Amino acid sequence: MPRFPNSPGYVWEKMYGAVWSMCGSGSLADRLSNAGLGLHTLEDHDLAEGELRQQLTYVLDWTKRNMAGDRGVKKLPDDLELRSLIEKMLSVLLETHRK
Repeated sequence: MPRFPNSPGYVWEKMYGAVWSMCGSGSLADRLSNAGLGLHTLEDHDLAEGELRQQLTYVLDWTKRNMAGDRGVKKLPDDLELRSLIEKMLSVLLETHRK
């Protein structure tokens, strides 16, 4: 059964924690894993159709859906993918904060 979308404020709160995880110490795999754990309650449909939803999908693909069990990740992003991930995380964070 589909659930109702989370509010933009809730998305902001979870994305803030994920950005904080990505800025923390530890290996990239650990930081991605921590971000994925923090975003586990989000779904693509939490944001309206459009570019912001596409950005959220990209973020969830590299974090939540990239988890290998309870800890660890299946794949590490290359430098270009990591840059894109960080840009999209920050964009979602900034855009949802305004709502």
